Formats: sequence, C-alpha cells, structure tokens
Amino acid sequence: MSAVNNENENDTDAYDVWATRARSKHETIHRKDLLRKGSEATNINSTKTSQQRQHLGDVSSQFGISRPAARPVTRRKPLEEVSSLHGDLNSRKDIRYAPASSRDIDCSTSESDAGPVSATTHEVAKSQEQVLPKKRQATESSTNLVEKLHVSNEDNVTKFKKSKRVDYEWQDLDEEDHDDPLMVSEYVSEIFPYLHELEHKTLPNPNYLFEQTQLKPKMRSILVDWLVEMHQKFRLLPETLFLAINIMDRFMSVESVQIDKLQLLATGSLFIAAKYEEVFSPSVKNYAYFTDESYTEDQILQAEKYILTILNFDLNYPNPMNFLRRISKADDYDVQSRTLGKYLLEISIIDYKFIGMLPSLCSASAMYIARLILGKDPVWNGNLIYYSGGYRVDDLRECVELIVQYLISPVEHDEFFKKYATRKFMKASIVCRSWAKKFVAEKRDLFDESLITEKIAK
Repeated sequence: MSAVNNENENDTDAYDVWATRARSKHETIHRKDLLRKGSEATNINSTKTSQQRQHLGDVSSQFGISRPAARPVTRRKPLEEVSSLHGDLNSRKDIRYAPASSRDIDCSTSESDAGPVSATTHEVAKSQEQVLPKKRQATESSTNLVEKLHVSNEDNVTKFKKSKRVDYEWQDLDEEDHDDPLMVSEYVSEIFPYLHELEHKTLPNPNYLFEQTQLKPKMRSILVDWLVEMHQKFRLLPETLFLAINIMDRFMSVESVQIDKLQLLATGSLFIAAKYEEVFSPSVKNYAYFTDESYTEDQILQAEKYILTILNFDLNYPNPMNFLRRISKADDYDVQSRTLGKYLLEISIIDYKFIGMLPSLCSASAMYIARLILGKDPVWNGNLIYYSGGYRVDDLRECVELIVQYLISPVEHDEFFKKYATRKFMKASIVCRSWAKKFVAEKRDLFDESLITEKIAK
C-alpha cells in the first residue's frame, strides 16, 4: 500500500514539474510576441517620421545662402468637406435664379441695386467653381467650345452649300466626302492649286529632241514603246510609267545622251520611278535581265545616281493620273469614261508632240474626248470646268486635235496598242481608233456648241 502511495506522489510531482515548465514556456512565447509587436510599432513610427522629413537637409546656412520663403500649400478638400459644402448650398433657401430671358447682365446696374440675392448668387457660383476640379472645368469649357464651333460650322455649311458662280456654274462635290478621311476634302482646295503651280516647274523642254545632236523623234518613240513593255511586264502602277517618262525627258532636256546609252537611261528612269511610286519595287536584277544583260546591275545603279544628281533629286512631279481622278468626280466616277481617259491620257506621254504640255491640260482633254466617244450630253459643263482646273473648251482645242490626229494615224507604238486592246482595259485602243476614224470621215465638229454648256443640270 505504501508503495502505491509513493508512486502516486512521484506522479504528482512529475505532473507539477511538467505544468510549471509549460507555463513558463507559454509566458516566454507571450513575452516574445509583445516584444515583437512593440518593435514593429516602433519601426512604423520611425518610418512615418522619416517620410515626413526632407530627403536632403537644409545646408544653405552653412554657405551663407538666404533661405527662400516657403510657398503656401494648398490642398484639395476631402470628400466629407465637399459633401458638407453641397449640403450647405442645398440648405440655403434664399437663393433665387433669374429666368432664362433675364440672365443677360446689365452693365449699367450698380452693385447696390443688385441686392443680397445677386451677391448670394455670386458667392454660390464662386463656391461651385472652387468645388469643381480644374481638370473637369477645362474639359467642360473645351466641350462647350467644340459645340459652339460645330454649330457655327453647320451655319456656314447651310449658308454656302448652294452652287457658286464665278463666271460659270459649279457644285461643291467635295461636301459628300467630309466623313471620309482618305479623300481629305478639307485640304483638297489647297492641294490641287499647289499641283497646278508645281506642274509648270517640272515640264521638260519641248524642243530638246531637236537640240540633241544624235537623237531623233523616231528614236524616242521606239524607246518609250519598249519602256511600256517593261512596265507592263513588271505590272507596275500607271503613275510609275508617267513619272519614268517625265524623268527621262527632263534628263535629256539638260544632258546630251549617246545612242548606246538610251536604253540605260530608260531603265534607270523606270527604276527610280518604281522606287518612288510602288510599294514593292522590282529588284535591280530584274531590270538587268530585261535588258538582255546589255547592262549590269552596277551600271544601272550608277545610272540611277547620275540621273538623280542631274535632277537635284527633284521628283515632285504632279502626276496626270491625279488630275484625271479629280475630273472623274465631276463625271460621277464613270468606269467607262475613266478607262478610255487612261488610254487617251497615256498618248500624251507616248507621242513626242505632247512634250511641254501641262499634265492637267492633257487630263482634261482626255476626259473631253472620252465623254464625246460615249455620247454624253453635255460633253463639257460647269462642274467639269471647275474640277479640271478651270479649262474651257477653247483651252482644250490644240490638245484634243493632237489626240484625235494620233488616233487616226497608223499604229506606231505596237506594245502600247496591244496593252489597251485587252479586255482588262475594255479594248480602249480599238474603240477609240474606230470612233476617231468614223468621226473624222463624217466631218463632224469636235467642238459642237450644242454639246457644251457652262451651266449645271438642276
């Protein structure tokens, strides 16, 4: 029995020792948590104080520099204050607003006559301006300005939408394109006057073929026809061919060219024009191959450098296709007349008799003959006069007669004729030539006054 009691006492003592150790361990952990929380609070306070301090101390006193006066700090009011201010404004019952008809301010009225109501109204307006953020004020003011401009523009449009009359009648067809950014209708009135001014500067010498010692008009015709073939083989844009021939003519206007270098000049001119007009220009290897290896790649590159040096890198040529597209607006963008116009316009760069004629004049003449072939009535009206650049029928006479003379003559440029005899171009060369021969055989007048008017259909 005593042995059992001794064992119980020993167990009790062991339990007491274990409980004491656990309690002391728990107190130690609790003490450590308190110390850790205290250190974190201390660090937070230290970081707050360090954030309030300046990054660099004021060392101006050490060097005798006077310290500038501190600027007053203006801080935006918190949301609670703004909402309370709105509440105060809404709670005022002595505010009165003038009716819409009497909101115009009378400058003759004195401040004493205005009374407390006007003073209170001014205070409210000032407080509202202070509450409203500056960014929002600027946004609202700009929005109001845009609305005013929009309204004024609408008024101007309604005022000037009607047909204008200089000494002929025409309609403003560019208004239809004000929503299309690609048509740049707001700048078109400045673009084409600039092109008309520029075309005088890029004209070649009309007599250069007779000033060259070794060249004859027949040689140029063969060279241009070969250039048309290469242009067609590479499937280049029409603008590229016009620019290439202009580069070639301008070069020969100032430089004498030997006969064995004519093909190199034409190749280099087309190489330059393709770089200027095309998105994907053919490689110089293709040009060398098309010349039957008559010229190497290095020779073509050297020719390119020399041509650009002579022309002072001036390639700002107002392309005739741009003028033809402009006139097509007055023709309702008719596909048939425009296709015939392309063929007739390309005659002006193929035949040497057109050297020195303005591109805009050739474009207007091509459109005139195209409409005459299709039997449109009237052939020339006020809109066509305006959108061609102001050309009347009397201005077109010489160019139109030269084009018709080319059509009734035997085919001189085979590749050019074959190009437009395909279905892709609606067999324009065949149609135009057959019409011209029939028209001249019947001795009809190209400039019949019954087909011409300076008015527009109402």
